[in-house]
Amino acid sequence: MKDTTINYEGNTFHATNTINDEDGDDIVPPPLAPRLPLAGRNDVHRRPTVDEEKAEEDEDDIVPPLPAAPRSPRASRTVVHRRPYILEQDVGDPDPISAPPPSFAQSEFETGWGSTSYVELTAHDIELASSRLAEKPVLLEALRASSIAGNGMYGSVFYAFPAVAAAAGIFSPLALLIACLILFLFRPILRELGSAIRMNGAIYSYLLQSSGKTMALVGAAAIFLDSVATASVSAATASAYLSGEFDGALYGMKEAAVALGILALLAVVGLFNLRGSSVLAASFTVVHLATMAILMIASVIAWARHGSHTLRENWELRPRNGTEVAKAIFYGTCLAFLGVTGFETIPTYIENIKPSSYPRTLDVCIYTVLTLNAPLMLLVYALLPTSDILSGGNILSLLAEQVAGKWLRILVVVDCMLVIGGGGVLLGMVAMSSMLQRLAKDRVIPSAFFRTLPTGGAHWSILFFLFVAVILYASSGFNLVTISSVFAVTFPFVLLLYSVSNILLKFDRDRLPRDYQAKLGVTVLAFLAMVVVLAGNIIPTPKILGLFLAYFIVVLACLVGLQSRIQLARVAMWLYDQNFTLQKWRYTKGWDSSIVRWMTRLRKRPVCVWVKVDDIYNLVEAILYVRKNEMTARIILLHAYENAIEIPTEMEANVKILDEAFPGITIDLIFLKGKFNPILVEAASAKLEVPKSQMFMNTMGCSHGFSLSDYGGVRVANL
Repeated sequence: MKDTTINYEGNTFHATNTINDEDGDDIVPPPLAPRLPLAGRNDVHRRPTVDEEKAEEDEDDIVPPLPAAPRSPRASRTVVHRRPYILEQDVGDPDPISAPPPSFAQSEFETGWGSTSYVELTAHDIELASSRLAEKPVLLEALRASSIAGNGMYGSVFYAFPAVAAAAGIFSPLALLIACLILFLFRPILRELGSAIRMNGAIYSYLLQSSGKTMALVGAAAIFLDSVATASVSAATASAYLSGEFDGALYGMKEAAVALGILALLAVVGLFNLRGSSVLAASFTVVHLATMAILMIASVIAWARHGSHTLRENWELRPRNGTEVAKAIFYGTCLAFLGVTGFETIPTYIENIKPSSYPRTLDVCIYTVLTLNAPLMLLVYALLPTSDILSGGNILSLLAEQVAGKWLRILVVVDCMLVIGGGGVLLGMVAMSSMLQRLAKDRVIPSAFFRTLPTGGAHWSILFFLFVAVILYASSGFNLVTISSVFAVTFPFVLLLYSVSNILLKFDRDRLPRDYQAKLGVTVLAFLAMVVVLAGNIIPTPKILGLFLAYFIVVLACLVGLQSRIQLARVAMWLYDQNFTLQKWRYTKGWDSSIVRWMTRLRKRPVCVWVKVDDIYNLVEAILYVRKNEMTARIILLHAYENAIEIPTEMEANVKILDEAFPGITIDLIFLKGKFNPILVEAASAKLEVPKSQMFMNTMGCSHGFSLSDYGGVRVANL
């Protein structure tokens, strides 16, 4: 036992330390530096240079040992010295826990040093985790699952037919057929993506697991804009269709008012019955398909009675030049993609679909629209003259009245209001709500979007959806043509990103288990097809690209800003420091402290990384990946072991080195006894109070025995 008196920068400190050498004699460690108050922003600590260290070694016999660097005041602990390092132990804890030495490289928020601990999960913890995983939610069969997306696909006949007819003329049935056939390229792509990464969020989730959060936000912005545009176009189309039946007047109401009313009504329905949205969507689908079946049967009978003279007359109006024919079919096919919209939204709610029903859901949507769109358009040209088709009226209601009378026309209008005004808006709301909840789980947006009402409605997500849909519709001047032009670019762009996601999955996550694999040639062909479709929609009216980019950049900037809250707060802090007026003004005085507290609160939430080996390169890669993609100042490295002898020998030492190398992050190491599997991950998530969406793991191989979806949201890092 030795008392040491230290004089440091004019202050006197006393320390009592006991350490025995191998012979049992007391050894006095180098004197401790005093605990200093939290350094201000202008205080800079500098490590000694190489020359300075060499000079100190040469003068070691003359100059007494320098005091150790000031230690972070992160916690009040008894300090015990061993060699040149410091051990920390909690007061009253007889077993000291080793910790790395203090450093001058302090975090701006004094994150402090990490710790090493061993956690043994109890049998009760494992039992609770098993019971939670055994609780299976009610999942959708193919019929109900396809009806949610199907309302957008099947109902598109009401707004896609006029645009396709204007571009392709008599070749419209062929253009619609080609557009439907292109969907077969995306069936294997969506199957492989859904098999490997079964998570809600569609492109966002796929790019998040295959690339990183920056690329994933591009997918999130695309789905965001696509969902809102789907709802806005559906509501505006239903309003325009209804207005056309009353010669432009809806009892004194404008079309915009009716469209806004439809959006608000469906938002209220979603708030109180989102869990039953599949039943509601299925009822809309049944009514629509029944109405279309009646219309097609009546049209076939009328065609048989009156012959094909109308079709021959329409055929005579076709372009005579081969180039003009090719252009008509090409541009018609590109616009015909509006007739299959909704297909891209199926992966946004894939977690709610039975895994065995997912391929059938894709098939039902493709084959139904293939059976409906092209044949129905052929009947239109067989029974209606081109002048009526291009008049701007409601094509299907005109056809209904001609083949069966007023009653069928009324039925078609009611069907349009249900499947487009109801089902189309509901589709956009479900897709966007699912994506917002995924973003909230990943801490991109506030956690309030993850909360739901007892009825199942995610109220903040739905209200936000309504707000954005109204803003989008209003910013287009309440013009259906303008909002549809944005939609004509958004939908192919989303499908294009599915191809990109699949390519990244094949190259960066090739070891990820999956039940189905699409051929690379099919994926590349689908990518090229969407590039051609985008070009075909943009070339005739280039301004729609500007409209799309304007909306897309705004959405993407908002998402990137939310993800970069810490960086933006630092910029705000710097601007505040440069403005002395704000520092003295009574209303803004002390904002710097508030910003620091807010940043600290954001960064204190931990992130867990499951590690298997002690290779320092892999550990560094894990930390760099988390630091790049997450807002956190604490990383917990988790290692599962069955026998203590299997623990990598250099794991603890390497983690201490990394804790020293990354002073802005506290790196803890926890050893969990047990075999790495979904049950252990679930139990660890509950024990550590870290959601599984904030856990990372390396890519498992096909021999692992579990798929990524079995881990319930755990993310794959670039390790």
